[in-house]
Amino acid sequence: MSELLKPPAIPAAILNFFASQPDFPAVAGDISEEFHQRVEKSGANAAKSWFWHEAFRNAFALTWRELARTPVRTTLIALSCFIAVSIGPGLFWRSGMVSGPRSPWYMVTTQILFLLGIGLVGGKLLPGREWALALTLTAFSIGIDGGLRWVFPLARIHFSAAQLAAVVFGIGLRQGAFWLGCLWIRVHSRSFATTSAMGASPDV
Repeated sequence: MSELLKPPAIPAAILNFFASQPDFPAVAGDISEEFHQRVEKSGANAAKSWFWHEAFRNAFALTWRELARTPVRTTLIALSCFIAVSIGPGLFWRSGMVSGPRSPWYMVTTQILFLLGIGLVGGKLLPGREWALALTLTAFSIGIDGGLRWVFPLARIHFSAAQLAAVVFGIGLRQGAFWLGCLWIRVHSRSFATTSAMGASPDV
């Protein structure tokens, strides 16, 4: 009976995100085996609850391992990507003003494509560490952008609610586009297990 019950799809997909790591098959196999044993001993609900907890615990450990694989290289590439992501959109706006009026949708689309491209390049430079790269770039964004506003009083601009919403939207757009480009490599690489090693099903 336990063999027919498959682990919850969402935590299984979270674990599957780390399928490129060398010891992932062993980790996935152990968790799957333990899950089915718990189904027999404690029932389906208890086994699913345990699987959620175990999936996040292992995801955290695998994330830390990925970050620690090549910290210097990851940091340098993340810093380069951060500079490109921060400066690039402004250059597009200026070039648009010089070359003549352009549709706002054209400018936004061009920036998104540029940021997606930066993410793709960064992911290519760090195969198997795309997640670490995305997290490091976000850390740079929080640390540098936030730090500058406290170090330099002139940077502490008081925004209206609408202006603050626009700033937050812009930052989210830059981060989101980079993450999509960077993690697209990971999700669609040959090393990514398209079928969960744990046999995930729509059960949640």
